[in-house]
Amino acid sequence: MKILLKKSLFGLLLLSFLFSCQKEETTETTNSTSNLSQEIIYKSVKKQYVLQQNVQDILNSDDEISLHIDSVINGTSYTNIISTGEKSFNLNEDSILDISFDIIDLNLYNTDLPENFDSLAARVHPLNVELLDNSTWGYPDALEADQVINNNAYWDSHINNILGTFQNIGNFQGQGYRFLGFRFTNNGHYKYGWIKLYCSLHNDTLIVDSYAYNNIEDSSILAGQEE
Repeated sequence: MKILLKKSLFGLLLLSFLFSCQKEETTETTNSTSNLSQEIIYKSVKKQYVLQQNVQDILNSDDEISLHIDSVINGTSYTNIISTGEKSFNLNEDSILDISFDIIDLNLYNTDLPENFDSLAARVHPLNVELLDNSTWGYPDALEADQVINNNAYWDSHINNILGTFQNIGNFQGQGYRFLGFRFTNNGHYKYGWIKLYCSLHNDTLIVDSYAYNNIEDSSILAGQEE
């Protein structure tokens, strides 16, 4: 009888131990899953902007950018700067524009540029976001796919940022498709995202391909992550 009681007691202790271990493992798995929870907002854009430099080609074209440049050349525009004009995006679809891009001819500011220099500059302007810019000088990082975008970087909101220009100044020109890191700010909290960009070797073509952001504040996102 004593032997049976001892066996029963041992069996109960063993079950209690196994149940305790199983409960601890389940708790750890649940915590791990909650830390990885994300809400990725993704959108395809596929917008291409080209700044032609041949005046005759501009005059013979009727696309939006050529018409803008034509108005600058003939003096009917509000500006004398040869550019594509700013192309703006509302990334989170509220009532506020968040970011804009343009291509500008720098000859107006640098009349002594050598003829063999590319005089164009592809630029990005943060209107309601901050940009990932570890240069700290307005040359945002050109991220590769799967690089982590979070608070462990230098963020700034310079109004004029260079993606590419003459003498290979800028990190995007001629690099194929790369990712621009951005973040929304909200009272000390942030939503991190990326924009997939292509900037040509001579900075005359800029493609805004797509973008995404993590809708959960203070949570990271990978460059190129769509879900």
